[in-house]
Amino acid sequence: MTLNFSSTIRFTAAFTGLLALTAAIGCVGCGGHGVALPSMTKVLDKALWVANGANVVEFIPSQLTTGTADPAPHLAINSSVFGAPQGVAFDADGNLWVIDGGTVAAGGTIAPALFQFSAAQLANLATVDNPAPAITIRSASFTFPQQAVFDGKGNLWVSDNGANAIFVFAPGQLQATSAKAAPSISVTSSTAFNGPLGIAFDANGNLYVANNAGTTIERFSAGSLPTSAGTHKIAPNQVLQDDGAGSIQAPWGLAFDAEGDLWSSNANAPNTLVEFTPAQLATGGNPTPAVTLKSVAVAGSQSLVAPNGIAFDNLGGIAAASSAAPFGIAAFPKTQLVPANAGEAPKAFLVGNTTTLNAPAGVAFGPVVQ
Repeated sequence: MTLNFSSTIRFTAAFTGLLALTAAIGCVGCGGHGVALPSMTKVLDKALWVANGANVVEFIPSQLTTGTADPAPHLAINSSVFGAPQGVAFDADGNLWVIDGGTVAAGGTIAPALFQFSAAQLANLATVDNPAPAITIRSASFTFPQQAVFDGKGNLWVSDNGANAIFVFAPGQLQATSAKAAPSISVTSSTAFNGPLGIAFDANGNLYVANNAGTTIERFSAGSLPTSAGTHKIAPNQVLQDDGAGSIQAPWGLAFDAEGDLWSSNANAPNTLVEFTPAQLATGGNPTPAVTLKSVAVAGSQSLVAPNGIAFDNLGGIAAASSAAPFGIAAFPKTQLVPANAGEAPKAFLVGNTTTLNAPAGVAFGPVVQ
């Protein structure tokens, strides 16, 4: 049976509203005469989408909750246009954007591109797993784009590791079915990007960029970000640097949690996930992470090996993809994201041949497609 994706979204919204109403009411006629309504516990309701070297795969909540397992992806996008999928991001309408680095940088012939797969195409993956993108954007500016994030106005900010720049595509540019376009805005840093990769906005609109070829994370204040078309060189107002103990080593993924803490993955040794608090971000310098999640042995495999993409689920837990063997997905619930649990194994660990994981890179939580 083909899933009606929009109907699923409407049902989810209605059910979420029912949960909120139940929580607000709490108890009808309490005082000994009424009946207390049963409490409802929030559950993981997002799927993890993974840019997986040659395709994109989906793991659903039941595969991300407990223990070590080797499950097959629930669904996959096996489009023939892919060269080297590096990142995934969902827009406000539930469409999936795949940031593809292409193969030109490695001597191949497939040009880098941004591919959009519509919500309707995702809903039909069980029937058609190799759809042509609904939208394709190529640009002469691209060298090896890898990650992207939407801002509050619907602009797509794309980090290009090879070009040492950030390219911004305006909402109107993201509508063309097939286009070769120059970015609306091109951004470089006065301190010179060094393999920019991880990219994230905080709640105040400040932009953070990870220099994967170095040991720094740059912060650009919201007010310094360009809004007019063209090429702009801007200065970071804070720079986070390695603390001398491996706090920032080839930072790859960046993601903010609900409390405003910035999490980064260290793709080089010591292969960790680290957290910096808002106070540390405001100060800059070389702070020691408030929380460090280390790689540990799980059933004979290391839980974090060259960790790349990271993403937060709807319950505040984090998932991280290891881009080097054994190519696992480590999922930590929010309760593990504290200093005391630095050496604990992830609650869920997906690893093995059946997962089909092969140099997974960027990840994003998004709609569950059945």
